Amino acid sequence: MKANNLLDMIGNVDDSIIEEAKKRKKTTISKWAKWGSIAACLCLAVGIAVPRLINVFQNKIGPDSPVQAISSLEFNGAYYEATDIPEALERYGLPTVITENMAGKHLSYLEANGSAGYKESAIETDIELFEYAPASCRGVYIIRDGNKYFAALFCNIISLDGNTNSDIATLNQYYGILSAEDIVSITEVDRNRDKVIGNAITEKSEIAAFFDFSNALTSYGNDDFQKIVFDIIPGDQQEKAHTDFANDLRVIRIETKDGLLFYIEIFPSFGWIYGNGTQSYYQVDVQMSDWITRNLNR
Repeated sequence: MKANNLLDMIGNVDDSIIEEAKKRKKTTISKWAKWGSIAACLCLAVGIAVPRLINVFQNKIGPDSPVQAISSLEFNGAYYEATDIPEALERYGLPTVITENMAGKHLSYLEANGSAGYKESAIETDIELFEYAPASCRGVYIIRDGNKYFAALFCNIISLDGNTNSDIATLNQYYGILSAEDIVSITEVDRNRDKVIGNAITEKSEIAAFFDFSNALTSYGNDDFQKIVFDIIPGDQQEKAHTDFANDLRVIRIETKDGLLFYIEIFPSFGWIYGNGTQSYYQVDVQMSDWITRNLNR
């Protein structure tokens, strides 16, 4: 599959995934995480109330590329995927070309892991991992492989089981957001993350409200989420419930003061938020619900 086709899939509900969900109501995140560690860092997105993994970037194009077709990295408790595709970089608020001057503090030497990615090396190699100099955080790193440079984009926190969960504050911290002042704008976008819907939210009061309300939400792992939302639904209505949940998806894009972009998925009719990368669901309370009603499609 071509890279552009894969990029177009971000946020969309794939028909084959829907069919799989109809067969398996309850698929734990831990199984998906295992796949990610074997096959590469496949970015996590939510679809029909079960985790779904999509290889978002067919990363390296061209016969002279020193990097394999899919390049993943497990580092500091999270999965990353390396890419130099301009469309992918732009989607995360990065320059469309990664250059040497973007490499900041040296973090580790790397080596090929024998399958489809990198692993840390105890000895010096010609592959290095650096901080992203323009915005030092855990959301983006820079990989130098020989004389080529790539961005390593955060995919998801490594999950130990189907009920591992993290709060939204943890996701914010990956992108250097420690307070509402670190957020420049919040914008609704389409499922492909390509088209802006409505006007960007730039008012400090609304950004502060979102920061405070979202950080206060209770987080749930996949197993508990499934029990709360779907276990109470009769079996003959499960198919419709999963499809309705998928169709309820709304996506917002968070822009940081350093220009980085990341995404959060909202299911307003069902009262749930999914934090991309956290492998966690957040139950919307009254304050958060009012914020969503007030700001989506403005």
